[in-house]
Amino acid sequence: MEENNHNIEPKKEEEKSSCWVKFALFLIVLFLACYLAVYYILDQMRHSYYVPTNMENIDKILQEQDKMFNNMTIFPMHYNAMVNVKNPVEMYKDDKQNAYKIVVDLKPFDNNPENLDVSINDNKIEITGEAEKVKNHSENIFSISQSFMFPEKIDTDEITKEKSGNKYIITLPIDD
Repeated sequence: MEENNHNIEPKKEEEKSSCWVKFALFLIVLFLACYLAVYYILDQMRHSYYVPTNMENIDKILQEQDKMFNNMTIFPMHYNAMVNVKNPVEMYKDDKQNAYKIVVDLKPFDNNPENLDVSINDNKIEITGEAEKVKNHSENIFSISQSFMFPEKIDTDEITKEKSGNKYIITLPIDD
């Protein structure tokens, strides 16, 4: 009988060692499966967020984008409305004539100074105007209202208004 007991014990040891081997193989397979699953998910994410441009050239792209936005003079405010950002009115002091000059670009107003209203009160001048253009079932309205206050007294009797090409020039002499 003792011989039978010796035969049983080696089988238990073999079963124990094969159990650890199976467990170790199971852990390796589980680790590989998790690794492949994570790799697959990350690879799918990389393809879905892929940016086709070179990141090395991002500075050039941003500079070109800045140039494009700086060159834009028209930007949409509403679905059908557009606003011209460039101011058609310029004002400067002419020291040679001792007068202020206001130059209005008449292009948005159909080159017609009658589309402008200029009112002068003491040292304040107000320029308002509106023009409407209908073209290809779209309507563009250009409107302006601008006021200027002058530090010196303006001689309202000597004010001149003249059209020169696409410009409307208002000369406001300074009263001595």
